[in-house]
Amino acid sequence: MGYIKLIRPLNLLIIIVTMYLFRLCLVTASPYKLFYVSAVLSNLEFLLLVLATVFIAAGGYVINDIFDVDIDSVNKPQKVIISNQVAETDAYSFYKILCVLGVVCTLILAFMTKNFRLATLPVIVMVILNFYAHTFKKQLIVGNFMIALCTSFTILLIALFESSYKGELSANESYIRSGVAIAAVMYGAFAFLTTFLRELIKDIEDMKGDEQYDAKTIPIVFGINGAKLTAYLLIFLLMGLLVSFAWFFPQVNLKNVSYFIGFGLILPLLVLIFLIFKANSSKNYHLISNLIKVFMVLGIASMLYFRSGNGPYLFVQYINSINKLF
Repeated sequence: MGYIKLIRPLNLLIIIVTMYLFRLCLVTASPYKLFYVSAVLSNLEFLLLVLATVFIAAGGYVINDIFDVDIDSVNKPQKVIISNQVAETDAYSFYKILCVLGVVCTLILAFMTKNFRLATLPVIVMVILNFYAHTFKKQLIVGNFMIALCTSFTILLIALFESSYKGELSANESYIRSGVAIAAVMYGAFAFLTTFLRELIKDIEDMKGDEQYDAKTIPIVFGINGAKLTAYLLIFLLMGLLVSFAWFFPQVNLKNVSYFIGFGLILPLLVLIFLIFKANSSKNYHLISNLIKVFMVLGIASMLYFRSGNGPYLFVQYINSINKLF
């Protein structure tokens, strides 16, 4: 049971669902079939990409817990797994197994796709997660930035592979692949900002232990008020992104999507602002952290609106509409 807790199965499930939703709703939906456009990655190759991502993410959780034993003993002693449920040496062995599985999947993917540069990106993420656990996490802003970037890569990787098609593209094919790339950037930006925000809130929650072990997180360096102002800034950036889509969708007769964005995503952000303003205990910040995770899942679930296959077209139209404003 301890090993299962170490790898955060719920978080891994969110990664799997996110990657498959993006593939099914935005990559292999009907326009691909209509214009005889084939996805660059076969089902097997995509499965290998997902498995590599999951194994490497799981390894990242394990190594993070190993290096966080002392801090977690202060912040949440009842939830410490290393030494209590799993010996540290066994946890290291488990981490190495997960990394090897991730590298093996990556190598197989590289040989199958003949795209060695892109296929090695998950390994680079693995190295970043390792450095995050023992170095970046304690550095000002760097740790938050790195973990947010790695999260966004779960979506961006798919688009990078789809953009790597080497054959001659028709106008329709180019249009669709451009739409997929734009969608990946938008969802990647959403994942980046949401993850950065959640990591910041977790830093405030864990401030006591981090301070004892010389971490230089945003709340320690700038104080809780400074961290809250940073959180507000991230929320306003998220709201700006969401408002731009809420403004766009009625132009293409998709008012229902705007209603979902307004009531399902923008309204919760306003609630988060209020909760962050009122928060004054670790319990409050823990609740906010969990709510942000729910918010992220809701945002990812919006991909279902594009399952009919109109996603690439809509995202190109969205960019064209934004360009007309400037």
